[in-house]
Amino acid sequence: MGKIKISGSSTMQFEPDYCEFRITVHLNSGTSGDTLSKGRYRTEEVLRALQEKTGIDITSVVLDGERLEQSYRQEEGYNYRKTFSLRYQADNHITEAVTSLLENMADIEYSYDFGLSDKAAKEATVMAAAINDAKAKAENIAASLNSKIVGYEEIKYEFTESNDDNEILYCRAVVASADSLASKLKNPKIEISKNVNIVWITE
Repeated sequence: MGKIKISGSSTMQFEPDYCEFRITVHLNSGTSGDTLSKGRYRTEEVLRALQEKTGIDITSVVLDGERLEQSYRQEEGYNYRKTFSLRYQADNHITEAVTSLLENMADIEYSYDFGLSDKAAKEATVMAAAINDAKAKAENIAASLNSKIVGYEEIKYEFTESNDDNEILYCRAVVASADSLASKLKNPKIEISKNVNIVWITE
């Protein structure tokens, strides 16, 4: 009986199935009351435009945070920030519709990222491939020594916790009949890599 310690790895790419779009209303004014009033008014304008122009259900929009604070320089007044986000099926027609709406609005910042709603399952698939890679390598070594793999003694890998959110909030967007070229772009693939070290038992 012998042992073979060897590593395995796998990297796979997956198509994202949702997009998370974050919008921040960010403005500055002289007094705290005036800044808060202007910030909340602007927020209502943005949400109303999203609902009326893109058909987004506002009840699916998540409030991420609101902050009012005095500027670093006291004479510059107060800063207001309110951030909210929405998730929808990965579709650049929707993304372009939302960004086109926001480009004509002042005091707005935005960003978006693509994700996988079933990331844990995808990671399990990649990990299985990494284990198979390690086993194939070990079997080749064992065969060259006129031995065979009969089991394993130890597996070491880095565990990453995934917080899957199966409730993807879909929304529709009103897109102009003449689609923009940007709306035809492909979404970036999401790459998942896994590494594992295994001590195999041979005989």
